[in-house]
Amino acid sequence: MKYLGSKSKLAKEIVSILQNLIYKNNIKTYIEPFVGGFNIIDKIICENKIGNDIDPIVINLVETCRNNPQLLNLIETPTKEHYYDVRDNEFKYQPWYRAAILLFASYNACVYGGCYGAIANTKEGKTRNYFEESKSNFINQLPNLKDILLACGSYESIIPPSRQCLIYCDPPYAEGVGYCKKFNTQRFWQWCRDLSRQGHIVVISEHNAPDDFVCIWQHETLSHLNNRNKIAKIEKLFVFGGAYD
Repeated sequence: MKYLGSKSKLAKEIVSILQNLIYKNNIKTYIEPFVGGFNIIDKIICENKIGNDIDPIVINLVETCRNNPQLLNLIETPTKEHYYDVRDNEFKYQPWYRAAILLFASYNACVYGGCYGAIANTKEGKTRNYFEESKSNFINQLPNLKDILLACGSYESIIPPSRQCLIYCDPPYAEGVGYCKKFNTQRFWQWCRDLSRQGHIVVISEHNAPDDFVCIWQHETLSHLNNRNKIAKIEKLFVFGGAYD
């Protein structure tokens, strides 16, 4: 699913690392506190999977549509006027419907204060329907979301089982933009330390980390919110204190 900050283009590499940790450590529970567009967790194989996000937009969509996929056949590419009406009138529409319109029709899936991006012209001068593409991708993704336990709340509300878990975090980045709420980065890193000291394997996606975290993987990519300003960034995975076997 298209989602701001999504790791979909890096999913193959990231999933390979996480899956290896699951197998080597006989992990039974996999947790994503910032599940976003479900683009990593939908590919993970584990006995128990928990996907949490503080933003109800995507949770509402997945929770409703994974058991009722036929609902998606009821929605069509919105006009610009309808998109902005849905965006600006939260209580006028059913949560799942509003989520679908905002996630599929917003430019770069920036749903809070975002702009209409359902249909656009390509560089070749052709018309491209991003809304229908996003809807189709989500429909294809749904079968892989059925067995995920969903939660909607702060990452700090998660209480992992006492048995060692793998916790993959893709939080709002320290220098990131486009998120609806301010994120306390220092508090987050301390939370990762605490869980690591409890014996859990915590893997964090970020560009940079405090000195007591170690990078176990990196990949150069382009970071951008528009097509005019693209900046080369190094995506990294960190763990606390040292690499896990």
